[in-house]
Amino acid sequence: MSMDTTLNSRQLEKGGKTSWGKVIALTLGYLSVYVGLGYALIYLLFTVLLDVKPLQDAFYNLPLLTALLYFTICVILSDIFFRVRGKSLYKACQFRKLDMTTTFLTIFVAVCMSIFTVTVVNLSSVKASLPELDNYMAWIMDKEAAPLFLLFALAIIVPFVEEIVFRGAVYNDVKDYSNITVAIVIQALVYAVMQFELVVGIYSFVSSVFYIMVYIWFRSLWASILIQAASLVCVISWRRFGLKDQLIAWGDQTMYLVAAAAFTLMLGSYFLLWRHYKRHYA
Repeated sequence: MSMDTTLNSRQLEKGGKTSWGKVIALTLGYLSVYVGLGYALIYLLFTVLLDVKPLQDAFYNLPLLTALLYFTICVILSDIFFRVRGKSLYKACQFRKLDMTTTFLTIFVAVCMSIFTVTVVNLSSVKASLPELDNYMAWIMDKEAAPLFLLFALAIIVPFVEEIVFRGAVYNDVKDYSNITVAIVIQALVYAVMQFELVVGIYSFVSSVFYIMVYIWFRSLWASILIQAASLVCVISWRRFGLKDQLIAWGDQTMYLVAAAAFTLMLGSYFLLWRHYKRHYA
């Protein structure tokens, strides 16, 4: 199976034979490179360059700079890894144009997902038992410096490079030696581990399944980029422009209702996306 082979409905229903040795080797290889690069970058920025105050201030006030630098290097390494084996990462990603229905429903799913996320994270029971979720979002999204840069990074750069790395490179590489289900689980696992935090990793594992399915259905990385970008922009907007505070003011009882409504609408719109795929792309 070549990397640029178009997915079809038969592939979704019947997976190929899994070469577990190659799958495990690829998984460990990607984890080793990505995790190793992450710790090397942290050591460089916060140990070797610790005395460079302007640099430290920039990375403290704009932690997304670290993430952007990290994932940019990951994209370059992934592209090199594909090229040395005679493969094309660009072709594997399949940057096909999305139709209007797909675009609208994908954005709607992302909006519902963001409302559900912000609401659940701010439930008093969740904040008490799993403070890591809100702390992680605050560290990334609540910095006072450069809000326009934050929106630009979350809307365009971060989703673009993350999707190339995890859905473009990891998923397609593993899929070459396994069936689609195994590839979905592996890319979600690698994505979760790269959050470097257990609770955030579990959440990321689940969200990555939502990301990868629209990529598979519509055969374009733009679909998974769009759902992640819209979700991130909405989350930061809800946090910075009042919805988070309003939810907290309403109290847990109202937040449970909002979360339930958002979750229901998210699943309903995701089902409509699936029906659109079955009618026009399967």
